[in-house]
Amino acid sequence: MSSHEQFAENLSLHALGALHGEERVALEKHLEQCADCRRELEQSRGDLALLALSVSGPKPPVRSRRRLMSAIAKEPRRVEVSPRRSKFWWNSLGWVAAAAAVVIIFLLARQNTNLRQRVVGLEASSAEQQQELTQANELVAALNSAEAEHFTLVASKTPPQPQGKAIYVRRTGTLVFLASNLPQLPSQKAYELWLIPASGAPIPAGLFKPDSRGSGTVIRPPLPSGVQANTFAITVEPEAGSAAPTSQPIMVGTQG
Repeated sequence: MSSHEQFAENLSLHALGALHGEERVALEKHLEQCADCRRELEQSRGDLALLALSVSGPKPPVRSRRRLMSAIAKEPRRVEVSPRRSKFWWNSLGWVAAAAAVVIIFLLARQNTNLRQRVVGLEASSAEQQQELTQANELVAALNSAEAEHFTLVASKTPPQPQGKAIYVRRTGTLVFLASNLPQLPSQKAYELWLIPASGAPIPAGLFKPDSRGSGTVIRPPLPSGVQANTFAITVEPEAGSAAPTSQPIMVGTQG
């Protein structure tokens, strides 16, 4: 009996990971010197991989099973395979198929979760960018509108003289205010801009603090639409703001 024939049965068991002890040691030594047996082992492992991946139905693929069983049948047997070992062989094959199915399902589920998270992130980013674009377009339209009223606020102090510029669209209540050369404020104080209508009480139009160069801005504060502005003014108020002016205006401007 040739060495190849002697190890034929053990090759199939080794491909399944079911060969142990001295038989496995002897086979692995033989494989180091026998190219034919190494090829036979790789072919058996390839057939088992196809069987493991084919878990959609109750039976393994007919072609792969037939090929594997035919290869085993062609090899002479030194000892007949006992029913116990044959049962163990097929049970091992079932465990391989089940394990492969679990791995594939896990990988697909994880990939699906990652894709869903990316889609949600892209949708949120797209919505945020669309909102910012809409606001920018509305602001540009307000600044360029023929309805825009321009108010210049000045102070009576010596240069550098604080100045403010308010652009107001009465129909939409859109306001953009820019200030320069403003003095720094005490702690817990802020400048508050007021819209003083033709009739009625002053309307708070935004809080701001100047930067290190004395510049400050108020962009689109929440104002009611349709209010006719007679004057804009600035007062120094508590940091949280006031419902009505609590000090004399330091800057006042009328339209023009």
